Amino acid sequence: MAALELISKGKNGFGDTYYYIRDSNGVTSQVYESELDAFMKKKGATELRERRAYLYPKKKGKAR
Repeated sequence: MAALELISKGKNGFGDTYYYIRDSNGVTSQVYESELDAFMKKKGATELRERRAYLYPKKKGKAR
């Protein structure tokens, strides 16, 4: 069974809760709480695992 990864969660100015969710292909989607069940069914997922967002390392500047 497929599982989706919860990257982060927040609220917008209207008080609606939204989630950033990454699927098995690495695609991150913003999904509102009211649409979460339909999104999980569409992706065929049975669970939502909590993960941390990947932080890209800072690039080092060129030496002058």
